[in-house]
Amino acid sequence: MAVDHVKATGVTNLDATPRVPNTAGQGGAAELKEISGYVTAVASSSADATYQVIRVSSDSIIKELWFESEAQGAGKFDVGVYYATDGSKADAATSLLAAAAIDQDFFATVIDCASAVARTSILNEGGFYTLDKRNQPLWQALGLTSDPKCNFDICLTVKTTAVTTGTGKVGLQALYTN
Repeated sequence: MAVDHVKATGVTNLDATPRVPNTAGQGGAAELKEISGYVTAVASSSADATYQVIRVSSDSIIKELWFESEAQGAGKFDVGVYYATDGSKADAATSLLAAAAIDQDFFATVIDCASAVARTSILNEGGFYTLDKRNQPLWQALGLTSDPKCNFDICLTVKTTAVTTGTGKVGLQALYTN
């Protein structure tokens, strides 16, 4: 039986002659940035309601994403990506509608918030932000054909079960690089 020796692309690049430099954040070392935000859920928030929580540029490479929520009585959220409402993309909506999402559940699908949710990594909870995409700029990981050079909002979309009693805080924290 053969003993395998497997190298990641970044290591292969560094072992090459001549050496191939790895791009920062895409296999090469990069400084991490942190952003966090929270909103207070609205009682009786219906399915497809959106909560804008954090904003990053389209060239951001998301390295970690955490979700946390106080008990909402009932309610489930998708966590995905929308074009920001700041006007950085001329033809983007200026208000968020669930139908306008780039990918409504890119990071997580139907997180149940009836009870409190402790700080939890949701980087690939939805199964769409796979290992091979985590060294790509967010626009590319989302499947866009070119960088729109704008801002993206990472949003919660009320899904399946409406928030009933609500009024608890719900938030996100991300580590990323550009």
